[in-house]
Amino acid sequence: MNTNSYGVTPSYGLLRAAEAVTNWRALAATGLAGMAILLSVFLTGALAKASMILGALGVLFTFVVVLTGYSAVGILLMRQAQQQPIGIPDAFIQAIFTVHRLLGVAAMMFLCVLGVSLFAVLILLCCKLPGVGSLLYAVASPVLTVLIGATIAGLLYVALPLAAPAVWEGNTVWQTTARLLVIVRQRLVSVIINLVILSLLVLVLAGVVYVVLSSGYLTTAGLSSAVGIDSIGGLSQSLTGMMMSGLGSGGGFHGGESQSYAGAFIFSTGVLVMIGAIIPALTYINGTCLVYLQTVEGLNFGEAEEQIQTRMEEARRVAREAKERANAQMQQAKAAAQRPEAAAEQRSCTVCKAPMAADDVFCGECGAKHA
Repeated sequence: MNTNSYGVTPSYGLLRAAEAVTNWRALAATGLAGMAILLSVFLTGALAKASMILGALGVLFTFVVVLTGYSAVGILLMRQAQQQPIGIPDAFIQAIFTVHRLLGVAAMMFLCVLGVSLFAVLILLCCKLPGVGSLLYAVASPVLTVLIGATIAGLLYVALPLAAPAVWEGNTVWQTTARLLVIVRQRLVSVIINLVILSLLVLVLAGVVYVVLSSGYLTTAGLSSAVGIDSIGGLSQSLTGMMMSGLGSGGGFHGGESQSYAGAFIFSTGVLVMIGAIIPALTYINGTCLVYLQTVEGLNFGEAEEQIQTRMEEARRVAREAKERANAQMQQAKAAAQRPEAAAEQRSCTVCKAPMAADDVFCGECGAKHA
């Protein structure tokens, strides 16, 4: 039986993805992350009421909180897959100091899409040349179709699902980018197959969770009505009261005990939705970690990392030279603009031709007077 250094078996080893629900650290981290996200959302709402700028900053902060919580849970599951478990505080600390790497990889993905798009636009512009344009388009169209399709497939099936596990493994932005490029070139098909299997597993688990929770939910609601707890009726009464109050009907609406049960009903429903989402989400995150570890087994990333580093250094050198040329041209333009002024200020004696200042009345050499 083929296994890699982390004990991840091919394809059917993805069934281990469901083991994430038995990792109490990941469950606890998910709960803590959910609470932090909820508080951040409330804070963003309060800031948005005070100022639009503060609200925008709150949205950005909430996005960072979401990424941090997602990374903390992912780091815990990655270490479990690597058989190197860590504590919850260490996972959150590592997540905080690696969020910028996720953002950097996202920026690299954007640059990749932008580069392919610009290349496609340039080729299509060339296809508008008179005479040979239609012939060039006949060749360029299928080539661009394959290129753009491969780029989209690489992003959807490799970059988006596997970028985070690569960062959680401890790689930098450049190392993560190199790994993604090598995986796209060498193991794209196997990654797609594994992710399809993982998606089916998550879908089946989500269906099981839905059946369990919905059956229990409906039974509990029925029993609640049987003993006289009308939570749904209280909810409808609360909504009716809010509508009447919004329309300006005086007197207000008081549902008494029914409204309190309506609030409990809303809270319990939210808790159940969160519980129902945890199992599929943890399974998916754990599955992407397993797929990543299985995919990178036996691959050599050194050459790809060196190529990326070389290209980045070349890009920096070109940018630095362009900046120096621009500064030199600006200095030349400034000097050229100042020279006519200096020339206009230069005077010479009409008698001895000695240089004179602009405000001199007498020549300093021969003493001749000038008007």
